[in-house]
Amino acid sequence: MGPSGQLPLGGDESFFTYGGAGSDAGATVAGSTPSPTDDDLQADDAESPWGGPHLPARDRSRNPGPARSFQASAGIQGRQFAEQCDTLLSHMGFTLRGRRVLTEVGVEIDQEAVSPSGRIVWFEYKGSVQGTRPGLRRTDTLKKAIANGALLRSLTDPAPYVVVTSHLPEAGAGAAMLRAALQLRCFADVVCLYDPAATARLKDW
Repeated sequence: MGPSGQLPLGGDESFFTYGGAGSDAGATVAGSTPSPTDDDLQADDAESPWGGPHLPARDRSRNPGPARSFQASAGIQGRQFAEQCDTLLSHMGFTLRGRRVLTEVGVEIDQEAVSPSGRIVWFEYKGSVQGTRPGLRRTDTLKKAIANGALLRSLTDPAPYVVVTSHLPEAGAGAAMLRAALQLRCFADVVCLYDPAATARLKDW
């Protein structure tokens, strides 16, 4: 390569024809396959530095490494939060029935539960412990909960729809959206899991 640092593209040292200094015996065109020599044929059985067909197949049964993506982390945190919510409801005497899909409006309820008084309540879990906007502080998460609540109100006899969250919006657009949704009765209640005064309201059901 010349001092200019560029590949030679012409003359006797063209990139496409150069096969060695002063010799064209080894000259090949880029992309062509040279004819194998006797030594090459004898080396077929030798082990390639990259492995060979005799090597064992890749073990795909090994456990994958820890999830590192944002989506995977959010999923793990969501499941952990849901377990905390289920524990609280069970401790307060609710009978948990599990998830329920309401195909009439296309909404999936995180937990359908029966209160100690015998009333069915639909719970939505929105929580996490990491991130700059956890819980309902993330506006798209809040909008999804509001949309679900509005859709459920279109049913003939919907159960109370209660959102349990790790964090409530404190100010700005999120707080305004939550106030409006409560006034429109999209939610029967919004409860912060880590606020004892808020969780005490669950006894009212």
